[in-house]
Amino acid sequence: MKARLLPLGIKNPMKTELPALVALEAIGQPWFCENHRTDLQAIGLVAEILAAEGSQIHLLACALLSALESHELAGDSMRPLVVSVSAWMQRQPNARVQAAIDSLLAGMHKQAA
Repeated sequence: MKARLLPLGIKNPMKTELPALVALEAIGQPWFCENHRTDLQAIGLVAEILAAEGSQIHLLACALLSALESHELAGDSMRPLVVSVSAWMQRQPNARVQAAIDSLLAGMHKQAA
């Protein structure tokens, strides 16, 4: 089955931005769960693949992923990372984002096999 991309330049904030922002707000709350952590990891991993190595956004994505490894997350220190990475991601062409997602999923399938 062929994947369908949104027209270039059109993103659905409910699917792309909202999960990360909800996860950010959930940090420190009793309703925080691993799905929230996964939503934050997703934007970090995609940005890490898309951004040029050593660029500001690449460093922010790496910092986000590193912070997510901690058992105790600090929302105040994570907020600028999540907001910056999410905002940068929204400016990327859909085809590039989809290619990064496909690359991540292919790597997961190889590990599972």
